Amino acid sequence: MRFICRKFIFLRKIRTCMIGCGEVFVLYREYESGGRIFLNKNLNKSKSDYNDLLNIARSFAGKGHIVVIPGTVHYKDPLYKLLFKPLIGTRYYRKCPDLIIDDSCYEYESYVRPWSKRKSSNMLSNGLRQSDCVILDNNKGASDRFMRRLIISRIRIGSQIKEVWLFEKGKVRMFWKRKQENPEILLQCSEP
Repeated sequence: MRFICRKFIFLRKIRTCMIGCGEVFVLYREYESGGRIFLNKNLNKSKSDYNDLLNIARSFAGKGHIVVIPGTVHYKDPLYKLLFKPLIGTRYYRKCPDLIIDDSCYEYESYVRPWSKRKSSNMLSNGLRQSDCVILDNNKGASDRFMRRLIISRIRIGSQIKEVWLFEKGKVRMFWKRKQENPEILLQCSEP
């Protein structure tokens, strides 16, 4: 039986996008660990979260992941069907998440200054409309207890949360991941 690495399949998908849809993606950077960052040529670099997305992509690619920043892609575009194939048939179909990391879609949410605790709740709810894997901007340093309480309250009302990452001071850390063994127990928080 032949084992094909998930990263290899994802790289092949990116190459197919490059060949089938023209040169849409540009290799931004390649790391010694095997990680790569691909950017869409039509990416709007004047957006407020562009630098944060690049910092997040650098931290994941430095660990050996393949990261794509797709920009805005219309759901009728053939590129959408190649990139966001896992979203077809789900509630996130026609959505365009900010990052694709090893064939998983992630949505990055930040806030408009000034910061308040209410904005953390809004960031989580807005991110969950786009994807079940969310990266939240926590530069103001909301406590882990407060963030955990937000996630637990979302799960209790029926939201499907797969992963929550926190972006703090230029670094990304895993904060929440759903356990796969027992769907009843959905709580797992990493220690800082």
